[in-house]
Amino acid sequence: MALAERLNIDIGVLRKYENGINVPGGRVLASLGETGVNLNWLLTGDGQMDATQTPQADFQWSDNPDLARRLAAIAGLLDGIDEEKRSAVLDEIFSRVQEAKRVADLEDLVTAMTKKLA
Repeated sequence: MALAERLNIDIGVLRKYENGINVPGGRVLASLGETGVNLNWLLTGDGQMDATQTPQADFQWSDNPDLARRLAAIAGLLDGIDEEKRSAVLDEIFSRVQEAKRVADLEDLVTAMTKKLA
């Protein structure tokens, strides 16, 4: 019931989604993404259910030296401000990166669905 309210849909519509009778549209998927659900996991089963979890990756800094340089520069800038402001900035950065990832996941899903329909 709470999820239906959060998604701004009728509980009967949610039950149809849950039972595979109907497929949620873009607005509902976007709303689900805002709850922290990993949309890629929801639609494909890949990855983790919780989009807020930090994925465990085999990332090596040498794979992307530009990213490493930029993150080091950000760390240096953050080191120069007090803890409360630093925490607020890090929260904002994390939030923006999460949102960008959700948008990228949605774009990938739309592309994959479009290819399947073609």
